[in-house]
Amino acid sequence: MNVRLDSLQLVLFSSGIVIEDKLKTANTLNEALSGIFDGDPLIFPLPNDVPPEIPRILLKSKDEKHKLQIAPQRIDFIFQYKKEEEATPFPIPSLFEKFVKIFQYFKETVHTQFMRTAMVANWTIELEKFPGAECLLSKYIQKETPLKSPYALELHCLTKETIADLKVNKWVRIKSAPKKIGPEQDKFIGFVIDINTFPEEIYKFDEELLQRFLNESSKVAQNTIDVHLKRMEE
Repeated sequence: MNVRLDSLQLVLFSSGIVIEDKLKTANTLNEALSGIFDGDPLIFPLPNDVPPEIPRILLKSKDEKHKLQIAPQRIDFIFQYKKEEEATPFPIPSLFEKFVKIFQYFKETVHTQFMRTAMVANWTIELEKFPGAECLLSKYIQKETPLKSPYALELHCLTKETIADLKVNKWVRIKSAPKKIGPEQDKFIGFVIDINTFPEEIYKFDEELLQRFLNESSKVAQNTIDVHLKRMEE
């Protein structure tokens, strides 16, 4: 069984991120992160009635391995696995360090207050024998359930937990590859862990609390996928 981290998304949520000089902000952030975003910055002059979740600034590396999306109410920092490279182990401390620098810049320079955060890890699991749907059916679904030869199968589970003294939702989403893509490709399973603080809870994040969330959430995510991998191997 092969396991690969496909992407890691780190998110900051705010009631309002006001940036007067978007190009200057883009250049300053890139300098603070040692020029990681060596692709051309994209600035979108969108009207005010566009939903606040839509990015106004997009920074990315030329190889598209790293991406930063800045919207009026959220910031997304995304790592994307590249097929030509070796698998990246989880967690990624260097990514956490850059994320904290992004947080510091907006908190100290733009005077942005962040009240929520999230981590979304996306893995691909390659099975050795069974198609993904059949594996999920045999490992997770009770035998008396009237399901037979599924074309595709998805499992979603939400738990409420406390991480770093923060109340969080933890979503586990498991999805098989559909059979139509062929016997060689249908042995893949997508595994996503989404840990995010409660929308109804307003926290005052500082560097220490954000770092604790990243460290402890990554441990929870790793422990969670380890338990499921063990189940799939049984």
